[in-house]
Amino acid sequence: MDYTKNVELALHHGYEEVIDENAYKGRYFVKDGKIWIHDIDALKIKMGVLSDDDLRPFNYQVDLYYKYRNYTNEMVNNEMKNLYEAITHCDGEATYLSDGVWLYPDGHMEER
Repeated sequence: MDYTKNVELALHHGYEEVIDENAYKGRYFVKDGKIWIHDIDALKIKMGVLSDDDLRPFNYQVDLYYKYRNYTNEMVNNEMKNLYEAITHCDGEATYLSDGVWLYPDGHMEER
């Protein structure tokens, strides 16, 4: 999946954006003290560590990274579409999630 879809997936899971000029693309996403990972290999190089377990003490969410590692954009859309169907009140209409983010029936999210 591409970076934008990866961000949508993080938001879908309830991660919140934190602006940080030192982070990848100037922001990172955190939930319950765990940091979302976009690219584990690049992260390990930046952190100067060799194994995934070396990232865990820094509160990186290694397990979810591997759950979604091979997802395509379409697979993410399908997962978010299933969420939409579970929480929507009106078929065919966008559903408000939080912080100005809306979930559409096709699974994409948009900030208004």
